[in-house]
Amino acid sequence: MSDGKPFRGCVVSSTAPSLRRTYNFVILTRMHVMSGRTQTNRLHQQVAPGAGALAESLNLQDAPILQTSATCKSGLAFIETTCSEDTPLIMQPFYDDAFLISLQLQAWDFDLYADGRLIRPQGIVAGATLIADFRYSPAYERREPFHAVDLYIPHKSLNALTEDANAPAIDELHHVPGNALQDHVTRHLLLAMRPALSGQSPTSELFVDYVARALATHVAHTYGGMGVRLEAKTARLARWQEQCAKELIAANLSGNITLTDLAKACGLSIRHFTRAFRGSTGMSPHTWLLQRRVDKAKQQLACSRRLLAEIALDCGFADQSHMTRVFHRVIGMTPGTWRRLNQRCTVEITSPILSNSDPSLQDMRSAI
Repeated sequence: MSDGKPFRGCVVSSTAPSLRRTYNFVILTRMHVMSGRTQTNRLHQQVAPGAGALAESLNLQDAPILQTSATCKSGLAFIETTCSEDTPLIMQPFYDDAFLISLQLQAWDFDLYADGRLIRPQGIVAGATLIADFRYSPAYERREPFHAVDLYIPHKSLNALTEDANAPAIDELHHVPGNALQDHVTRHLLLAMRPALSGQSPTSELFVDYVARALATHVAHTYGGMGVRLEAKTARLARWQEQCAKELIAANLSGNITLTDLAKACGLSIRHFTRAFRGSTGMSPHTWLLQRRVDKAKQQLACSRRLLAEIALDCGFADQSHMTRVFHRVIGMTPGTWRRLNQRCTVEITSPILSNSDPSLQDMRSAI
């Protein structure tokens, strides 16, 4: 029933015990492809199901999914996949015109079937990256639990990047199916999304958008062969565009504004806006947002005795510890230390217990 063409990168074994154990499973998988990928495409001429359908096919209906707002129309999404011994061993074939960039958080053993052909995975260890091409209807037979954090990239999202970069469309991501990669950029970017996926750390939409575009662009360059277009000069925003973007960010220090919003306000594509904003300010929109939060925190630290936790929330930080981490990274010291060195305003202290005539209150005021 095969088209007779070997699947690139496959290691096929027709006598493997796992293949014999799952003979019926492989036959059902081959029914999806019958005459190769052409038949597969004909059987799936529907709207791309997206990350939610992927989670359901893996029997992980409760997997956390973080959809990016800037590219929601094309379906870019982060997802954390994990399973225990109770999850079914065989994960059914899944088709979509999309790719999955998957960072393995633990080693695991499994067999991969792509277009019904058995592939022996290699190098699946913690910290490794796998690329899955869902146009080959991959299915999995696992022998151990797994845990991964992933970016779901519809094919049209990659081509939106190439169109914006005036580069040729991407048809394939160059990789050997089932073979793990050591990709430090992918690892760090996906690990950065774990707190947001777990719900442990509130994350701004601007940050999610930025990481998603950064990783998708890295994938397009590294595995899709997207070339870098040389610019005649560094892109910059017009004065009104820069002022508009800065005012919008400053008015939304909580981060509830997206790259889409900023680019649209400036009349630019997301990629052009991001590049031009960096050219004008020397930093990314998210970094500029963090700098404005720190600036506002410095004003309040210098001229008030409000609690650090209150200042953190008022300045758009998730909590006091978040403000402390960012403040230390930007300024080089903690907010408390900076306050002791820079507090300059006399602050009126009121108390429901002490009256204005109380001598102890006068002593407290004079000590400030």
